[in-house]
Amino acid sequence: MLIENHGLVEEKDMVVGDKNYKGPHTCIGGVSQDHSKMDLSMLASLILPMVKEDPKTSVPVLISYIRSQLRYTPSYRKAWIAKQKSLEKMHNEWDTSYNEVWQWCQVLERYVLGCITDLETALAYYNDQLLGGCQVFKHLFWTSKQCRDVFLYCKSLVQIDGTFMYGRYTHRLLLAVVEDGSGRIFPIEFAITPGESVDDWDFFLSRLRRHVCP
Repeated sequence: MLIENHGLVEEKDMVVGDKNYKGPHTCIGGVSQDHSKMDLSMLASLILPMVKEDPKTSVPVLISYIRSQLRYTPSYRKAWIAKQKSLEKMHNEWDTSYNEVWQWCQVLERYVLGCITDLETALAYYNDQLLGGCQVFKHLFWTSKQCRDVFLYCKSLVQIDGTFMYGRYTHRLLLAVVEDGSGRIFPIEFAITPGESVDDWDFFLSRLRRHVCP
């Protein structure tokens, strides 16, 4: 199992009479401002259709929608967390997506002719104890045959750069690009790394030399 730890908000049960109800809370009247006991799971379920339609829906828009439906104004922080929970319901939990990297690499290499991937992991420890059966994501490299072929018809100058990833993922996206005689830019290699340390760039450049620019 491939893991990356993140703090998640636990769902709370609601007591109705003498029975426990675990679904969304709907018995809400008018609530003034941000209420400390307002259930985040209920807010996530409420805004889920909006987030599904447009995952880029801004938090202020979600706050306005919640206000119109519940006569309740959540804080920006609570609305933001509710949106993250909605995204988790759409794409499973954030940790789960790391487990899908293995399958994603296998699918690419099987169905995209000439695609090369390289997933690097590290052993997982907790309190200095080795966690059996678990590994931690470290580096990911990929390039396609089309990317490698286009390099043969471009200038012999490779430009490299990196950019931040957003949300729960704090990694960097590193890429290499080349330019043809008409000034058009083509990407030839991609990698996801924890940062831009010497080790990260060594992983990126060694794969560039090995697979793209031998």
